[in-house]
Formats: sequence, structure tokens, C-alpha cells
Amino acid sequence: MHRKGLAEVEPDPDRRSALLRSGKIRSVGQWYVTEEAPEDLLALLELGVRPTCLDAAALHGLWVPMAVGVHAYQPRRVEAPPDAPRLAQIRRRRDAGSGELVPIPVSGAGHPAPATHPLILHAPSLRGWGSQDPVPDIVRTLDHAARCQSTVNAAILIESALNKRCLSTKDLDRLLAGLPQRKRHPLVRVRADAQSGTETAVRWWLEERRVRVRSQAQLLPDVRVDLLIGTNWVIECDSRRFHDDPTQYREDRRRDLALSSRGYRVTRLTWEQVFLEWPRTSAMLVEMLRRRDHRRPLPVRAAG
Repeated sequence: MHRKGLAEVEPDPDRRSALLRSGKIRSVGQWYVTEEAPEDLLALLELGVRPTCLDAAALHGLWVPMAVGVHAYQPRRVEAPPDAPRLAQIRRRRDAGSGELVPIPVSGAGHPAPATHPLILHAPSLRGWGSQDPVPDIVRTLDHAARCQSTVNAAILIESALNKRCLSTKDLDRLLAGLPQRKRHPLVRVRADAQSGTETAVRWWLEERRVRVRSQAQLLPDVRVDLLIGTNWVIECDSRRFHDDPTQYREDRRRDLALSSRGYRVTRLTWEQVFLEWPRTSAMLVEMLRRRDHRRPLPVRAAG
């Protein structure tokens, strides 16, 4: 909560002082925070800056691609920290049980140790968001991201926002209209049905090569696939870096077998293949496209 808003929540100055003395709330820069406030967000607020771009997108619950840096907005009245420390990126995932956004595990249980990143300040020329909220609204977050990130990364964020219904069609139009032409033009083909950033990244690559691709195609009564290339090539894209759901693993293999029995060719791409090993992965996909196997007709099923 911004310090200007505390009096509205608790008008009694004695009670405000008691809350501060008890440690239930404390002052951090321009803000008052509770004991539950996340440390990664507090690290930015303590520097007098606020998260934006990828780090704000994570706090909105969007699918966030890999990139360097911790992204923050620097108001005109705040001087850049002379020796800003390296910080942990703000990243979140949706807890399957509670539905709440929780920090992504970064250590233990097979997860790597946390990495720190340099602070990347978005200059005031990229516009502010005018509110007292420490996190910009979704349109401002995506505006900053579209100006800062690659086209594919911006598309991943925008499609995630559309899919999660965080961004309306009207707001999308407003977002795109405010971007420079060179940023706006390639983003007009974003769509709302992508289930993950991995899917967006692969589809974007295929479309740039003018390959005919359908997203979220319903091929069997109970099977919808991420991408259908040509007539028979199915590409499924893992959405998460860490895979720990044996039930989903079994369901994926059941679907693969059902599709194969109908003549579809199924390729599963992991998060690592798309975001860590893309040069090698894309080279193999190019070879498969060159063989034109994806243009072969499906076998005719025997009657009865």
C-alpha cells in the first residue's frame, strides 16, 4: 500500500503507530507492507523503483519467457541507484491446489540455485502508470514489455494475457495503437487460444516460415492438440520447465497413442528444447518440413 493510502485504511493515527510498532506493517520506500509481502518485490521497492515488463507480468500471472535482467520502472523524480545490486527475478506460477500465485521454486528438490540478474531500468520516456499501485496495470505492463522485448517474447506475454482473460480485445487494440509501427505491425497476429509460451514461440516460428499451422485443433472427440502442421503432423509443447505430474504424463501418452492410431505423427517438444536448445531443435524441425511428410493424407479408416 502506498503511504498516502494508509490514512484511508486506518484513519486513527494512534492505531497506525501501533501497527508499525508491532511489526504487522513496516515502511519500505514509499510503501507500507505486511509481513507476507514477497521478498523479490520488496527488493525493488526498497530501491525506490517498481517492477514492470517481465517481472510485473509474472505478478499478473502471465506465462513469462526467459530473458536477462530484473525489469523496473524509474519515475522521473527518482534517481537511478548508483550501485544497484543484482537481484532475483520475480517469477510466479499458479498453485494447483489453492489457485494462488506462488514463487517458482528455485532451490532444492532438483531445482537449480537462484540466479541473480542486473537491474534494467525502463526510462520515464516509456510512460508511467499514474497510480499508487506498486505494480502497473496489465496494459502498461505489456506496453513496456512490447517496447523492451523481442517480438516473440512480447507475443508470448500478450497471448498469455488474452488466454487468461487478463486483457480484453478492447485493451489489446489500445495497447497496439500506442506502440510504434515497427513494434505494432508484427504483433497484429496475436491470438487468444495459445495455452503456453512454448506453444506461442513454436507457432510463431512456423508462421514466419509460411507453414500452414492450426492452433488448438480438435482432432478426436476428447483430444485437442497444441499445433497441427499440414494434414498430419501434431506438435505438442510442454509448458513448464520442471515436469512432476505423473498423471499428466500418462494422459499425454494415451493421447499420443490415440492420435498415432489415426495416422497422425506426434512430436513432443520440451521447454528445454524450445528455450535452451532452439538452434538444434529448429534445425531438426526444418529437416522434417523439407521431407514434406506433414502433407501426406491421413489413412482412410476401414468401415465398421
